[in-house]
Formats: sequence, C-alpha cells, structure tokens
Amino acid sequence: MKIRTELEKARKAAGGLERNGLSTNIDAYWEVCCGDVLLAEENVSNGTRQWENASLAEELLDIAAYLEGYDHMLSNLHSALSRMADITYGHPRLKLKLLELDLLVLRRIEAIHGHDLSAADDTMSEISMYRSNIALADKGELESIVQKGHLRHDPVEWTAGYESVIDEAERKVESCLEDHPRGMGFCFAYWSTKAQVLQEYYGIVWRSPARMNPGVMFD
Repeated sequence: MKIRTELEKARKAAGGLERNGLSTNIDAYWEVCCGDVLLAEENVSNGTRQWENASLAEELLDIAAYLEGYDHMLSNLHSALSRMADITYGHPRLKLKLLELDLLVLRRIEAIHGHDLSAADDTMSEISMYRSNIALADKGELESIVQKGHLRHDPVEWTAGYESVIDEAERKVESCLEDHPRGMGFCFAYWSTKAQVLQEYYGIVWRSPARMNPGVMFD
C-alpha cells in the first residue's frame, strides 16, 4: 500500500509540470517512473492486481520518452525500462515498445561513452524475436511462433485479440478467486478460471501451461 500511496503523491506532484529541462520537473517525473516500476514488481511478487501493470508500463513509456532527451537520466531509464519489460506478461506488443525504447537508451549510452554494450545486443536479439513472433501471430501462423524457455505457452498469447482483453479477463479471474486459498494447487484453480473467463466472455480458447506441457508436474 505504501508504494501505491507514494505513486499517487508523485503523480500529483508531476501533474501539470512542463516537460522541459528544469531539474525539479525532471526529478518529479522520474519519481512517477520509479513508482510505476516498483508497484508493477510488487503486483507480480504478490500475485495480485497484475491486470494494472500494462497501464503502469504505458505511463512509464510516456514519461521515459521525455526523459530520454537528458543524458544524465539514461542509466536510470535503462534500469526502469528493462525491469518493466521483464515483468510485462501477456502483452507482447507493449513489451516490444519497452524493449525498443530501452534499445534507444542503450544506443545513446554507447554513443556517449564510445563503446558497445552487451546489453544492447541482448535487447536487439529479443526485439527481433518479438517482432517475428508478433508478425506470425498477426498472420495466424501460431504454430510457427518461437517459444522461449523450457515450458511451452499457448501461442494465442501472442495474438492482438488476446492482448487486447487479457487485463480485463485477469481482473475477472482475480475477482472470481478472491476467497480461494492461495496455497499448493492454486495454479490449477487459476488456470481453469482463466480458461473459462476467456472462452465465456471473449471467445478465446486458451490452453494452460499444464495442458501445453503434459508430463510436467505443477503445484
């Protein structure tokens, strides 16, 4: 609750300030960015209210596009953008925007210091993969989508249709499971409810990680 309260204070402090080079204004907007990242990370850590993380990422992107014009902010922006990208789930197009702005920031840092950064190469590689998978999803070629990691996820998660409704769907799921015990086996209740909500309200057939990875034990 403290992070949420501090973010609201930061938003009020930055509200109406010009996006210029005044250090006080830059600092005020940066406080909002910090709050966006910290609240999103807290949501993921607690396993609740993750449906609001996309709006936090959008707010970060909007402000970061302004702060990117100031060299002394670049290192901080890289940290904020990369951390937000790491916890942006179910929104491939939004994550791509975060990665692309982060790459711009990294290239600016490279230009200032006169040497290449390995982080820029890693980010470029991830951007390439996201662009390719999004293009495949837009063409309906879901089975050609590249999967990262050991566990497979339903490629429908790369589609624009899924991305456009997932926050609203997740909010419904969280409401349905509000009184459900969050111990061992909760993931199965969550996945079942999510699949039901997506099918019933949005006509999206979604397969859980358990269905996508037969033989893997989940708890």
